[in-house]
Amino acid sequence: PVSQERTQVSNVVAAIAGIEIPRKEWEDLLPNLCQNAEHSDYNIRLASLTTLGYICEEIDPNGIVDPLKNRVTLALINNMVTVEGPDSLAPCRVASKALVISIPFVSQNFKVQNERDYIMEKIFSACETSGDDEIIVSCLMSLREISTQEYDSIQHYFAKICGVLSVAA
Repeated sequence: PVSQERTQVSNVVAAIAGIEIPRKEWEDLLPNLCQNAEHSDYNIRLASLTTLGYICEEIDPNGIVDPLKNRVTLALINNMVTVEGPDSLAPCRVASKALVISIPFVSQNFKVQNERDYIMEKIFSACETSGDDEIIVSCLMSLREISTQEYDSIQHYFAKICGVLSVAA
């Protein structure tokens, strides 16, 4: 029930954000969500990650300045951590799903090698260590989107991508 409510609230916020962010209204929404994606309260963290994912579906990344796109990307990528414990994979699940949608936001990151390396390593790590089918599928979908959008930047990762694919298959 809490998950369904979180999803509905996140959808409503994203729908409003889809109108207001391009108008330069509600300018503190994305920074606040990015900050809350690191919150110690589990529900606040999940709600923020879920909302970021839906907002990435709603808005054109060209309408957002690069530093803000970077914050959104980092909020998602930094939650793609797999740790032991009850419900510990939930933030990684939500973040990995949202990352698939947010790939158009990462173009500026893929122009900088250390940023590109960081993103790719987080995706590879979540895919390899989670043991969770949902996370693995989302990571593979992100790799597909990155391969399509950022092909010229990923030659260095081909061997690693093939390794991840062979293990997942």
